Amino acid sequence: WTNSINQANKMALLAWAKDTGIDLVQINGQRRYGGPPPGWVGDPPPAGTEGFLGKLPQAGTEVFIGKLPQDVYENTLIPLFQSVGKLYEFRLMMTFSGLNRGFAYAKYSNR
Repeated sequence: WTNSINQANKMALLAWAKDTGIDLVQINGQRRYGGPPPGWVGDPPPAGTEGFLGKLPQAGTEVFIGKLPQDVYENTLIPLFQSVGKLYEFRLMMTFSGLNRGFAYAKYSNR
């Protein structure tokens, strides 16, 4: 484990978020890619499902990702996991100091 943030990786993340227009929201120790992904086509969100956009994914579409290096961020992870399917939501667990906790969840729009 590392105790300090890799500033080059942090700056790359900020530049990527600005270039792509993606908002990353950090709440309760997790940073969430708040979809829908660019080009998403789906129904409007059901009432009371704040944070879920588009058609709700079917069961069995969320993947646990473990053993991540602490200084890897969404600018690397999201494009990697989008390469195998359309991401509906991506959550990276974070420490309050700004490092990731070494695991994340990727939820896809379908199986």
